[in-house]
Amino acid sequence: MAKTRKLCSWDCEPGSGATLFTTGNVNEVLPGVIRPLYADLCKDWDYRWVKRVVETLGVADQVVVEPPPFFTLLGFFGGRWAVNVSLSLELSASYEVGEGSAMLTQFFEGGDAVTSGAAGDKARAAAANAIINDSWANIGKIERSNDRLSRASASAARKRRLHALSNQQLVDLVEANTELMGELFEGHFYVTVGGGDFAARLTGLLAQHCFKGNAGRVPPDWVTTLTSALRGVESAKPGEGIWDLSRLIAGRKSLANMFPALTTEQILTRLAAPPDGDWEALSVAYRAFIREYGWRGYRESDPSTPTWDEAPGFVIGAIKSDLAAPASANPYAREEAAAKARERLEARVFAKVPANARKAFERHLRLTQALAKSREGMKATWARASRNYRAPLLELGRRSSAEGILGAAEDIWFLRWSEVQAAGAGTLEAKAAKKAVESRRAEYAKLQEFNLPDGVFTWPADLVPIETAATSKLTEFKGLAVSAGVATGKARVILDASDDSHIEPGEILVAPVTDAPWTPLFIPAAAVVVEMGGVLSHAATVAREFGIPAVSGIKDATKILRTGQLLRVDGNTGTVTILSR
Repeated sequence: MAKTRKLCSWDCEPGSGATLFTTGNVNEVLPGVIRPLYADLCKDWDYRWVKRVVETLGVADQVVVEPPPFFTLLGFFGGRWAVNVSLSLELSASYEVGEGSAMLTQFFEGGDAVTSGAAGDKARAAAANAIINDSWANIGKIERSNDRLSRASASAARKRRLHALSNQQLVDLVEANTELMGELFEGHFYVTVGGGDFAARLTGLLAQHCFKGNAGRVPPDWVTTLTSALRGVESAKPGEGIWDLSRLIAGRKSLANMFPALTTEQILTRLAAPPDGDWEALSVAYRAFIREYGWRGYRESDPSTPTWDEAPGFVIGAIKSDLAAPASANPYAREEAAAKARERLEARVFAKVPANARKAFERHLRLTQALAKSREGMKATWARASRNYRAPLLELGRRSSAEGILGAAEDIWFLRWSEVQAAGAGTLEAKAAKKAVESRRAEYAKLQEFNLPDGVFTWPADLVPIETAATSKLTEFKGLAVSAGVATGKARVILDASDDSHIEPGEILVAPVTDAPWTPLFIPAAAVVVEMGGVLSHAATVAREFGIPAVSGIKDATKILRTGQLLRVDGNTGTVTILSR
């Protein structure tokens, strides 16, 4: 595909000064090609939160933020979510008096040299630094506030009688949710850059206080161990909730004997109308789980995809996998063991840190841990809010379909935001709308054959054809060690956390990327291998929380490795070895 300014019709414009981009760890949050409507909504809320940040930091005259269709910090090339590294560096340079690139290395695998440069105005940078440090120090308060906003919005959305609203009122709900998304993601930005920044600084402090005699070389797993297994991490909770359901079943003989053999449909029928007391107990627990986590699902931040409450097949399959798992797979026990290992390392570190520096070191460590934990919670607040788009837009799609403007309700995801606004105003023309949907569906299908370049790339860039198969004669692959430990087991290659995805106890999960909805698959797994993600990626965070070995950055792992192969995963060295083919 030739170099062009736009790689697909709903892409962003790069904007002035934007030259460096990466798919980085955003691919695990919103993988693949994004449908046009949500791409437009993302551009809008992304602009809003970036604008809020530069105004809060007092650097609006230093950091240029251009409105859609221009690329702000998150945007689209080839229909895929990417990060504007250039703007990220501008932001970090505005509050970093010195170098600000270390933060980026915490999220992206590889050794790409990206630097922010020293701030041009040190007095201004110091003022911005004081503001952002205040946000970091109060991140728990910000997270709790965001959580309340997100939950209240989701509760209101569930109670809303959409059929009684006008088309324009449906559009207004979408607009209001975009404003909320901008507000919530501002908090996510602070915790993300803070977590990366403080983790990078922690490495320096360990080198200074504990490894002077070793040329400052800090063991690679020390920082990850010190900032993991923090108990109660948000992204681990869905997996733990499914484990709880499996233990309820295991404790009731009639359920334990019957549940594995029933189809998803048969199970849902019994949960809806329990035939006896055991099923009633399970139904109550299941409904509570869905109330708390039903908004999650594969590609959970994409409202064009169904959630667990709409499509519960994945949850039922995960319950079955956990039911077959041994007691040693208990995620609470694993989490506690990992937490104890962290606490033992903390004790070793505190013993090495000089007494006069110990208080300051502990203060830094605790804030680093708080930021690491809050990042997962903060991500949940905006991902939950993104689901609020789904119901009003589908309602408008159903009405447009009934009126002959669209061919089907789901076609609304292939409209642009301006066209949805026209539908709300009653001015969307049927022939033009159907033609646009048909054209964009074809474009969307074609884009599935391509990807963006790996690592940090410059613009303009070519799309890279996705190979349907990858072969390798190698038996050993080196990636990034993101969760310590060693495990051996048969590979289970899973491309998406959909209804049919399941894993047998003791298998090794091999996936392109993973996010919070994948965590139920971690519980029966012996280890995790992913194609991309840094040490603070969601896959790495959850693996460490459960004490499961994990390796990221194994390019084309889902193509090279095959289900059934015997693998050895070394999360200490980042090595994956094929033991038998």
